[in-house]
Parts: sequence; C-alpha cells; structure tokens
Amino acid sequence: MVYDRTKPHLTNQLITDILNQMDSTIEYAKTRIKWYTKEVNELLFSQPYIKPKLLGKTLQVTFRTTLTKYFSELTDAGILISEKEGKEVFYINEDLIRILES
Repeated sequence: MVYDRTKPHLTNQLITDILNQMDSTIEYAKTRIKWYTKEVNELLFSQPYIKPKLLGKTLQVTFRTTLTKYFSELTDAGILISEKEGKEVFYINEDLIRILES
C-alpha cells in the first residue's frame, strides 16, 4: 500500500472549509432568525440533510406547527432547501454539500 501524502492536506482543507462556512452561516442566521443557536448550527452541519424531528429534539420542540415555522424561516433565509420524497420532507444544507463535493 502506498501512502498518499495529499490526503491529510485535503482532509484539513475540507475541515477548514466546513468550519469557515459554519462561522459564516451562524453570523448570517443570527441576524435573521432569533432562535438560531450554536447548537442548531452544529446540527445543520453534522450531516448534509436534516429531518424536522431531529431539529425538534435539539430544540426540545415537539409541536409540528412550530417546527414547520422554524424550517420555513431556515428556507426563507436560504440556509436550507426543502425536498420531498413521497410523504416525507427533509431539508438540505447545500453549502455543506458544495464543500463535500469539491
């Protein structure tokens, strides 16, 4: 097996890019969404997509109408986009996907 010296550099760059985008997103979101927190930001960058139930768990919110309002605010602000697959709706962090695909 040959050791690829470029891999650690690429991984470090990927992490740096994600952290920079997280910083930009929280700064942007806090000016538009009053309930947006560091924990929410970290959740949105923990995976490329999120379902409402997971955000509800993080925020300790169980009401579907409240979660719908929150996701509406996130999509209106351009932080997430919504996708529907069958009856299920999930939300995509396009900034994270862009970084992961680069």
